[in-house]
Order: sequence, then structure tokens, then C-alpha cells
Amino acid sequence: MKNIIAISILFCLLSGNAIAALTDADIDKIRLIVSETIKIEIAPIKADIATIKTDAAIRDTEITNIKENINNGFNNVQRQFDNIQKQFDRQNNIVQKQFDRQNNIIIACIGIPFAILAIAATLWGILTQRQIKKENNIQQRIETLTQEIETIKQQRIINH
Repeated sequence: MKNIIAISILFCLLSGNAIAALTDADIDKIRLIVSETIKIEIAPIKADIATIKTDAAIRDTEITNIKENINNGFNNVQRQFDNIQKQFDRQNNIVQKQFDRQNNIIIACIGIPFAILAIAATLWGILTQRQIKKENNIQQRIETLTQEIETIKQQRIINH
């Protein structure tokens, strides 16, 4: 480390003498040489930068085109999915209507016989009730007539 510091101090002392010995014309020549050297070395770098910028612009255009293609592809898939969904909904509605119709037929096949049975049972009950009333009325009339006959018999027996 001490050696590096010592060498650095030596170079600083020597460079001070070298700068002091240069004239303005020498400095201008050095600047001109350095400037031309930089221009020569920078020219291919500038060309490379221009090529890179052109390539980047081409890549940007390609990326934009790819994005548009992907978006168009997604839009096409979405339209196809929507069409399939519409077809599915139509088919589902048709199947639902068929199920509804079949359910109505099944309900009718089960409900009509039950309704007929209910009506028949009700009519049977009504007819049975009427028959029972008639029989009760007839029985009451028979009893009434039997009592009247008994009364008349007793009156004949008493009168005879």
C-alpha cells in the first residue's frame, strides 16, 4: 500500500512538470487528436445505436401486431363461445319445454284418474247418504205406519 501511495505521489510530481511544459497550441492539438479519435470510435457506436433503435422499433411493431393478433384471437374465441352459449340456451329451452310437456302429461295421467276416483268416491258418498236417508225415511214411515196400524187395531178391538 505504501508503494502505491509513493508511486502515485511520484506520478503527480512528474505530471505537474509535463503540464507546465505544454503550450496552448500543444493542448489544442491534443484536443483535436482526442476529439477526432473519439469521433472515429463513436461513429460505429452511433451506427450500432441507430441499428438497435431500428431493431427496437421493428420489435415494437411486431409486439403490437402480436398483441392485436392475440386480441383478435380472444375476440374470435369469445364470439364463438357466445354463439355456443346461445345454441346451448336454445337447446336447453327446447329440452325444458319437452320436460314441461312430459311433466304435464304425467300429471294428467296421474291426476285425471285420481280426480275421477275422487269424484266417484264423492258421488258414491252422496248416493250412499241419500240411500241411507231414504232407508231411514222408509223405516220411519214403516214405524209410523206400524204404530198407526197398531193404534187402529186397538181401536177395532175396543170398538168390537
